[in-house]
Amino acid sequence: MDILRYKWGAGGTMKKQIVTFIDELKSNKKLSAFDEASTKQAVVLRLLSFLNWDIFNVEEVYPDFSTNSSSVSYALRIRNSNKLFIEVKRVHQKLDRYQKDLVNLASRDGVNLAILTNGITWWFYLVSASGNWKQKWFHSIDLLKQKPDVFIPNLIDLLSKDKVSKGQALRAAKNLYQKKRQKLAADFLPEAWNQILTQPNKIFVELLSEQTEKLCRYKLDAKTVEKFIEKHRDSWLLKNKGSAVAAPPAAAMEPEILELHDELPVKSSKSLSSTDTSMSGTDTSLSATDTIKFAKSYADKTIRAFSFNGNTYKVETWIEMLTTLCDYFAQTNKKDFEKVLWISNDQKARFSRYGDQLRIPEKVKRTDIFVETQLSADEVVRTTCNLLAEFGYSKEALDIKTA
Repeated sequence: MDILRYKWGAGGTMKKQIVTFIDELKSNKKLSAFDEASTKQAVVLRLLSFLNWDIFNVEEVYPDFSTNSSSVSYALRIRNSNKLFIEVKRVHQKLDRYQKDLVNLASRDGVNLAILTNGITWWFYLVSASGNWKQKWFHSIDLLKQKPDVFIPNLIDLLSKDKVSKGQALRAAKNLYQKKRQKLAADFLPEAWNQILTQPNKIFVELLSEQTEKLCRYKLDAKTVEKFIEKHRDSWLLKNKGSAVAAPPAAAMEPEILELHDELPVKSSKSLSSTDTSMSGTDTSLSATDTIKFAKSYADKTIRAFSFNGNTYKVETWIEMLTTLCDYFAQTNKKDFEKVLWISNDQKARFSRYGDQLRIPEKVKRTDIFVETQLSADEVVRTTCNLLAEFGYSKEALDIKTA
């Protein structure tokens, strides 16, 4: 295969080639069966070639690069200097457990950028950023779920040879990292404001007293100002909570372990068939902050349909159940749908106004809110129950039919 055909061309040739490649991946029925070697050859190397890397030059795309008794799938090199590490796993393999080792390896070798991928999901890390390995994550791409027009520009900025060699990829990474941190910090503003109002704050009292003096030339005593704040405090407090989206996606990537001895909720008499797995129970209330646990995992179950509020919905995936219910509540509870921003499981954000705070976000219809879609079957069920609870429904309102 002539490498020259993948070089930059006029009119966005690189982007067009990547779009065509993505379409081929989506139609490849053998993709899910790829082992690690196939993933490297058929997905990662091809994509690198489109991004102008000479995949036949081992001094440029160095395979199985070893350092300090450890190795990484690929080291991308410019003039014999390592610029970016890529660790590759087989298609659809969970990546969580490999993050720490990759980031630590890159840090020890002085490499500023690292990527962890299973060919489909790509996680980007700014190794030179402060904090632990979890806090160094700054961007995610899913080749099959996200729209090419959304992720290809960032993919080119972060991974094309031209951008990497000129240092522009590192600058783009730092820019994305800063934007993520800024948006994350912005979600804490309501909580910060509420703390100022509810906790003793001499500076706030003094500021209000001084401003009053400027208006009427008389300085109020602190007690009068404090009484004024106390009187109006409830109306000034903000309802949305920054802590609901405080955990960055990297901090939410630890695999969840289900407690197999937990009690399974009692099945509802409204189950669709003998193969149904009902979420109903004897309890009729559920707090959205409760931890939802089940006696068995849904990992080996295929969802066929679910019933809610008198209606039955046919779905093909677990995520489709969650997004369908999100769209439903967004339409029926337009004014207070933002309550979903409070939902998190074990400090892991499930909803956010900022898509880049989630691993694989999907926008809820008719809203500016995104929902996390890179969830296991068990995580979907748990998040769905919390969603129902936010709008006053118990677990027994939901019946799931599985195969």
